[in-house]
Amino acid sequence: MLKRFLITLLISIASAPLKANQEFVEHQLSFENRINQYVNVRLSFAVQQETIELAMPNWTPGSYLIRDFAAQVEDLQVHGRSGKTLVADKIAKNRWRIETAGEDSIEVQYRVWAGELAVNTSWVENDFALLNGAGIFLYNESTRQLPQRLHIVLPEPWPNRHVALPGLGSDGVFVAANFDELVDSPILVGNTTTYPFELNGSGYALINHGETSLWDGDKAAADISRIVESVQAFWKTNPLQRQYLFMNIISNRTGGLEHDYSTVVMSSPWQMRNREDYVRWLSLVTHEFFHVWNVRRLRPQALSEYQYDSETYTRELWLAEGLSSYYDNLLLFRSGLLTVDEFMVLLADEILNYELSPGRKVRTAEEASFDAWIKLYKPDANSINSDISYYRKGSLIGFVADTAIRKASDQEYSLDDIMREMYRLYGPDGSSPKGYPPRAFEVLVEQRAGKQVAEEIEKLLTTVADPDIDAALDFYGLLLERTPARKAAELTGGSVPTDFGLVWSSQEPLLMVESVVRGGSGAAAGILPCDELLAINGQKVNRLNIQDRMLRMQPGESAELLLVRNGRLLLLSVQTQHAIPDKYRITIKPDINRREKERMEQWLGLQLTFQQN
Repeated sequence: MLKRFLITLLISIASAPLKANQEFVEHQLSFENRINQYVNVRLSFAVQQETIELAMPNWTPGSYLIRDFAAQVEDLQVHGRSGKTLVADKIAKNRWRIETAGEDSIEVQYRVWAGELAVNTSWVENDFALLNGAGIFLYNESTRQLPQRLHIVLPEPWPNRHVALPGLGSDGVFVAANFDELVDSPILVGNTTTYPFELNGSGYALINHGETSLWDGDKAAADISRIVESVQAFWKTNPLQRQYLFMNIISNRTGGLEHDYSTVVMSSPWQMRNREDYVRWLSLVTHEFFHVWNVRRLRPQALSEYQYDSETYTRELWLAEGLSSYYDNLLLFRSGLLTVDEFMVLLADEILNYELSPGRKVRTAEEASFDAWIKLYKPDANSINSDISYYRKGSLIGFVADTAIRKASDQEYSLDDIMREMYRLYGPDGSSPKGYPPRAFEVLVEQRAGKQVAEEIEKLLTTVADPDIDAALDFYGLLLERTPARKAAELTGGSVPTDFGLVWSSQEPLLMVESVVRGGSGAAAGILPCDELLAINGQKVNRLNIQDRMLRMQPGESAELLLVRNGRLLLLSVQTQHAIPDKYRITIKPDINRREKERMEQWLGLQLTFQQN
């Protein structure tokens, strides 16, 4: 009751007329020049100081890259309540100093070019707008904690506005408790289709922009409802106090970004017409919704308060993102939306992508987390050799840790219990709501599964040791096949796949090297990224026939490659090698026993039917 009273009081304060001594901040958005991708912003608030500074964030929470949003700010003008023009001096790339000249309130007008359609940036066009608050709104340290009122003025053709903030009863007016909540609330306006649903007393909505007859919104909303139910059943607590929005931009883009009461995900118009593609989208939705707990409300201490000007370093993104990646497919399976075979294919793909990254032997999981600002979000041609995704390694650490906890505790505890205990202790209602300290996870693991398991996890985090995936699979009666295509070819007498340890660019019409895999024959021969392959042994090759040509060669065979490098022809001798596998396969052991089957059922959360000894 007290919380409800405070929220009502906050809304009533924010909806009152502006007065000189009233402490709230008002932002207005309008789209007069949307055809040229601009959003107009008007900011008003009371001032007391003779000099103030305004700033725009340099990055957005959840996406660890300095994006320099202020580069898109234009025509910034400041006026006092009296109408007097005030001088705004640019003092840093994202900061302006304003002399208030005795005025008791100021109004700042500017426009932002929004020309990058992604979950962590902003986009405006004639049909719709998707705005990420970090790149739109200005703030002042003295007003950051004040309530913020947002007024979205829609142009005539746009019928809908969506933002996960409480409305004030006025058309298009919303309130945020502070600037952080404003930034955390992406805005989608334009032509949309909404599919609301309720579950366990909470409201949700799937909001599609760009929907056509190719996309079945009713089915997608029904599937999301099952995901929500599965994730809530996992955490056994629901922190949502108002409607949660799944904003789906159907635009041939990919990605997702989590927020307290919403997520933005992107998809292809054709995604629902292919089962594999649709499963990937459902997995993305599960991942982002899992973040409602893990990341948004259960955070590393370093991320408990955002420093918008500069990088905020943490070594725990393997937990925040990696363990979320472990649970996205697992909880999707527990929701009943995946078959056992589909789940095993996804797990095998995760293992494949990890083991085929030489960078896993260069950077630890904690280092990958710390270096996210300069590595994961800034990939280059050598990233495959020098970095490992904390999403991917964290996911496999989660799988191995989950198995080790179950084994050491004789199935009494699992990683599920550790995650729920983390939330109980370090979530918003816990004894340490300012985030979990380093090693908090390992401490809880030691309490439930013993020192040896905790030390093994510590080793996986701080060294380049690989998780023992085979042993973990064996615990459930499963086997991993790492070269199924080669084995199939050998059994049938077919051609064994070969290559040169090169990754070809999918963005180029030419046969262009994107990456050279460390330890491969191409690296030994001195092939470099951006080399263009013209011929093998004097015979022309291209994107259309390269796969066929490699099937006609034998592992260990010498070949002369004609390449183009920086405009000059180059002839290099290279040996073929067994092709980098494009698939791993997880199978059930032929002699799986009853105990292994029971373990698998407890892990997956579902009774399985197959033959076992």
